[in-house]
Amino acid sequence: MPTIPLHGCKNDSSNCGTRAPLREHLNMAAPRKPASLQVSRSAIAGNLQLARTIFDLSQESLGAQCGLNRTHISAIERQELNVGIDTIARIAKVFSVPAYVLLMPKTEAQAMFHAALNTHA
Repeated sequence: MPTIPLHGCKNDSSNCGTRAPLREHLNMAAPRKPASLQVSRSAIAGNLQLARTIFDLSQESLGAQCGLNRTHISAIERQELNVGIDTIARIAKVFSVPAYVLLMPKTEAQAMFHAALNTHA
């Protein structure tokens, strides 16, 4: 009696032996993130890059000041991480702004970053 595949991959056995996610075997698209999450991640990423530019900080120096690795900062800027509120607060503290500023529209955040920079000078 022939074996019926339990998933839609090309292998005719019930266990194809690959470690690919089940959605690949079923020819399903990867789950999409809700638009609100994309907007939040995009805002944080853009504002983080903007703040680093205004404050003239590298990813490495920012990471050192807030206790994060450079690769963590880079992943946030590439929108690859779901950033926790504690991490957002630690980053915002380096720029002397409230945490919510990292979620603001870029033009409003820019004004807050410049104001914070001017208080340091």
